[in-house]
Amino acid sequence: MMIDEQASIRSIIEALKTNKAEAVAKEIDGISQKPFLTALKAAGYKYNTKAPLGWHYVGEGVEPLDKSIFDFHVKKSPSPRVHKPITQSNTDIIPSNTQVTGVSHVVHQQFTSDEVGMIKEMLRSWQEASPTIQVQGTLHDRIKQLPQGDKTRKTVVIDKDIGKQLDNFCQAERVNKSDVLHLALMDFLNKEDN
Repeated sequence: MMIDEQASIRSIIEALKTNKAEAVAKEIDGISQKPFLTALKAAGYKYNTKAPLGWHYVGEGVEPLDKSIFDFHVKKSPSPRVHKPITQSNTDIIPSNTQVTGVSHVVHQQFTSDEVGMIKEMLRSWQEASPTIQVQGTLHDRIKQLPQGDKTRKTVVIDKDIGKQLDNFCQAERVNKSDVLHLALMDFLNKEDN
């Protein structure tokens, strides 16, 4: 198999006539099989499994035979590196005579006690605004704690819309209606006693 130094599409297509894509990709330094196939497709080539078998140009315009496969190879950005925590403040890192414009790339690694307090206050107000989320979070635990003793069947009549909401809720949470009603009645009766 003869692939030129430039790794031109012409030499690659010629090599693909008698070799598998995996073998051709191994012959080219700096590219592995999956990115190689992606680059070929980006160049406008498609593998045909029916006659005529093989790689064929299906793109628009002039076939890019003299271009390099690397003209179509998109390198992934490197994965983010783990940095040691920054212990200095931004004012220690950026000299005072430096004018910062646009987006600053300095990131706080630790929260101040004021910031922690603000975050806690935000969470508290969010939880107060969405009490149903708190109940749903503990619903399964409360159901597990229900006594498994004697049970009795009771027929109740409720509003149609409430019944649909109960059905939807129980289906979404994957719980039994009787357990939800048990908890609701327990909470109601305990509230009335107080």
